[in-house]
Amino acid sequence: MRTIKLIISAALFVIAATALFFFVAGCGQQAGNEKLKAAYIQASQDAYNKGEMNALDTLVAADVVRHNPPEPDIKGLDAYKKSIVEIRRVYPDFQLTTNSMIMEGNTSASRWTVEATETSTGKQVKVTGCVMYQWVNGKAVECWHHGDYLGMFQQLGYKMSPPITENTLARVTVVRVKPEKVEETLKIYRESVVPAVKSLKGMRGIYLLSDFKTGKMLSIGIWDSEADVISYEQSGVSQAQLDKFKGLFTAKPIRELYTLTVQE
Repeated sequence: MRTIKLIISAALFVIAATALFFFVAGCGQQAGNEKLKAAYIQASQDAYNKGEMNALDTLVAADVVRHNPPEPDIKGLDAYKKSIVEIRRVYPDFQLTTNSMIMEGNTSASRWTVEATETSTGKQVKVTGCVMYQWVNGKAVECWHHGDYLGMFQQLGYKMSPPITENTLARVTVVRVKPEKVEETLKIYRESVVPAVKSLKGMRGIYLLSDFKTGKMLSIGIWDSEADVISYEQSGVSQAQLDKFKGLFTAKPIRELYTLTVQE
């Protein structure tokens, strides 16, 4: 009986010791992960927001691979630093915020927000995304980066164009105005013509080409089909817009219809 009690006591001791070991190890790993997370957040903000590239040296492996679709992979710490320098050149007020980060084992995932102003356009963008890292001995060795780039390009003014079909048409209207009236014509086109037609059925896009020296201007509307063009011109909207240019044209507008055959 005493032997059985000793065996049970020994077993309970082993179980308790094992549980304590895993508890202590887990707490140690959790503390280590929290420290690594804090260091990563600080280093990434120092690099992206302040241009302090050396902040990455202790946290990113020299042979790191960064997957950033649709762009090609970035291979190596030096190449990664150069990519950040280029980003800061285009967006000098680049501000990265790490909204949240979790880490389990050797894998981390974080959600980020970027706010910046593009140099060439002066337009501000706000982009969100996420990034996953694989860690070895406290250094990031591989990264998978994903962002809302479509939203970013839309904020910069880019638009998606659907593929052309055999029915896609371009209505070209050629007009001539006095050179000194070009700016007035542009103002009416922007503030009246574009809002009136851009939401019409079948309308894909509208463009205006202008020669400021001669006063020659080409209005180009892209349509899904000839039926859409005819519907627009018979609706009275087209004539109503032409009437707004009364007294500006030096010759009667010429309308031509083309099949759109190439789109890049």
